Amino acid sequence: MKYKLQAFLITIISVFTVSTAAVLWSPQKVKMATVRVPLKAPAPQAVTVIKEPPLDLSSPYNLFARDVALAKQSNSSTISLQFFGDIMLDRNVAKNMGSQGLDYIFDKVICHPEQSEGSLSQPPKDSSVSLGMTDEKECDTKMFGATDILMANLEGSFAPTRIKTSKSIAFRFDSKLVDQLKAYGFHGFSLANNHSYDMGRSNVAFTRETLKKVGLGYFGDELKEGSELTWTQNDVAFIGLHNTYHEPDLKKVEQTIIDAKSKARYVIINVHWGEEYKRISNKKQRDLAHWLIDHGATVVIGHHPHVVEEMEIYKGAPIFYSLGNFIFDQYFSKETQEGLSVGITLQNGHVKSIYLFPFFGVKSQVQLMMGERRDEFLQWMEESSRLAGNKIENGEIKIKD
Repeated sequence: MKYKLQAFLITIISVFTVSTAAVLWSPQKVKMATVRVPLKAPAPQAVTVIKEPPLDLSSPYNLFARDVALAKQSNSSTISLQFFGDIMLDRNVAKNMGSQGLDYIFDKVICHPEQSEGSLSQPPKDSSVSLGMTDEKECDTKMFGATDILMANLEGSFAPTRIKTSKSIAFRFDSKLVDQLKAYGFHGFSLANNHSYDMGRSNVAFTRETLKKVGLGYFGDELKEGSELTWTQNDVAFIGLHNTYHEPDLKKVEQTIIDAKSKARYVIINVHWGEEYKRISNKKQRDLAHWLIDHGATVVIGHHPHVVEEMEIYKGAPIFYSLGNFIFDQYFSKETQEGLSVGITLQNGHVKSIYLFPFFGVKSQVQLMMGERRDEFLQWMEESSRLAGNKIENGEIKIKD
């Protein structure tokens, strides 16, 4: 009986305390919105939410996607770009892909819809789904799909059949794969590299026509320069240069940049250059990169060394000396199985921000770096690069004005 009386008194005191607090904490005494505290669980309250994409922000790429969306809300002229290095779809890459094609390559970095079969004839039909643009937990490792333009270097040519060649290393790609490149959200490719003519001149034309048929852009050439090789999209002009065994005609390059700037606000130049397996650029690369910026390039994107090289910010313009391999079969070292993807936002005539997405491959299957491995990579990049006083903070570089 004693304990029942104590429980009853405690209940009475609790009710009196809550009621008294509600009276004392009144709108007349506190000039702010108040809510009476009920004894039962409160009903859900209406909340004003800032319009943002539903994303799991634990992912570095999701942070980038959110920033892109917010930048576009505040400034509709914002343009977002993403770049990858070398794509090679022959040799062991082709063997590992099998009938799955690029579904195998991208299985770890996208959220693709359920499909009964992953054959080349059935690529994802809805890129907004296949690229993982959802808020599901399993999508936090995706690393592309949020930008206006997605680019890479196509390290070889499409050809109906393999042809005999004197080259010791010659790449031929199955043209069925072009549908998957389109379905996975790519927009265009640089053809200015030392493997574009592997299957002969006729298949250079075949490659261009194959890309064009599915609405993919292309730019550059292995053997020549000129304004006719520029591709323009969304107020951005893309120029491709090859500089391994071929020396670009700088007079033609200068005129190409001038012509490009008359048609687009921004000029992106991809350059195939440098020494294979060297993680630091050489003087020839740096001199050419500076010359390109001095003559009007907005960004310089490099590839060919098969490893990631340092970057530089020169006169406010970013230079990436090598993004490394994207899809390749050089399984003999850690460095040749690592790559870097770069996200860039353009606003008011210049680069606003840069985002770095390091990744690695396992038998050519791409996976986003996370945790300690990502941290170590970004630390190496910052220590090796010349950033003009800028810092890499959680994979992002905000260019100082």
